[in-house]
Amino acid sequence: RDWGRNNFASYPWRFTEDKWLSLVAEIMLQRTRALSVVPVWTEFAKRFPTPESIIGVSVDEIRLLVRPLGLSWRAPLILKLAETLIQLEEVPGDEKGLRKLPGIGDYAAAAVTSFKMNKRAVIVDANVVRWICRMTGSDYHGEVRRQSWLKEIADALTPVRVHREFNYALLDFTMTVCSKKPLCNRCPVSKHCSY
Repeated sequence: RDWGRNNFASYPWRFTEDKWLSLVAEIMLQRTRALSVVPVWTEFAKRFPTPESIIGVSVDEIRLLVRPLGLSWRAPLILKLAETLIQLEEVPGDEKGLRKLPGIGDYAAAAVTSFKMNKRAVIVDANVVRWICRMTGSDYHGEVRRQSWLKEIADALTPVRVHREFNYALLDFTMTVCSKKPLCNRCPVSKHCSY
């Protein structure tokens, strides 16, 4: 957490409390670098600040807006998310409810729960999986994130009271220090690492 306080990444979606825009950010961030999402999300937030503001907009217009991110499947998902939230009349208040929304999986539901609802949630993305595997000396592969031992470690590491601060630090750390090409000389926990 100390490292995180000194290395907090100032992405614009981190400063909104709006759950609609936060959910859209999570859809945009799927399999995409955060820096690439910044200009697209910023423009999206200006044009479509509420789910209602996007109704009546064509999928092609949304596709054009998100095109710099690749993965054109995001456009219909974002429209479907807006329609669903309007029908529900509110954003679900827990991870289970969030996971039922179009385009929102386990990671996105945990992120919105932790960061926007300030409720404890365990964040596990590909970067976190890689870090835990390195720390424990375990093999890293695509399916390890579904294994119970990894989820148990992530759960044990996530604090009860300062989970939000911890989760931001964990995401920033695994993106910048314990990245694909790790910077072990800058790692604050390297003495505990099997890698």
